[in-house]
Amino acid sequence: MDNVESLMKTLTNLILNQKNNGSPLVVGINGIDTSGKTMFSKKLKKHLQDMDCEVQIIHIDDFHNPKSIRYYGDDEVYNYFYKSFEYNRLISEILDPIKFEKKLFKKYMALNLETDKYDLERTYKVTSNTIVILEGVFILREEVRGFLDFSIFIYVPFEIVKERAIKRDVPKFGEEILEKYDKKYIPTQKKYLEMFPPEILADIIIDNQDWNNPMIVKVNDTKKSF
Repeated sequence: MDNVESLMKTLTNLILNQKNNGSPLVVGINGIDTSGKTMFSKKLKKHLQDMDCEVQIIHIDDFHNPKSIRYYGDDEVYNYFYKSFEYNRLISEILDPIKFEKKLFKKYMALNLETDKYDLERTYKVTSNTIVILEGVFILREEVRGFLDFSIFIYVPFEIVKERAIKRDVPKFGEEILEKYDKKYIPTQKKYLEMFPPEILADIIIDNQDWNNPMIVKVNDTKKSF
């Protein structure tokens, strides 16, 4: 068994130990930009499905505000942290029903960042048996954190963020994207980590500097069971 498979097996056991058969379980996958949240969520989903679990992934990126809101004003850090996402819509249409009704079936029109129109259809299906993976930036903030039954923070240092941005984003967006990291993404993530420290708020912290060798570096003792 390789390191990734071993880690996923450990996480699956931890998550299943939290599952109450009468309610969906919401697992938050958090991390700074380029930390590997999306890829990690997909691997976790597959591993859970291999264990015959119902799984629904919800990406915070599907709850972006339109450009007229996200870019209104000159303070890029403020805009990214406070204006990027429709938290009210995420909570009222998705998280509230999951928590209080213990089920959800909804077709949701998400904002297409390329067209700036709500033309991407998403379908969410959640029953009392479902493990919901909520993936994205900033989800340990107070608006969202109370809906998480279990939270995983994917750690990478900021110097690796820039290295990954060069490989991932420069080919698509050009060199100018690196200025965005310097002036917007990295300063905002530093602000977020200061306000909502994952070493205190997350149940698990995983060091993901090496894609092929992710390691658990912190476990909340009250939920440790492996």
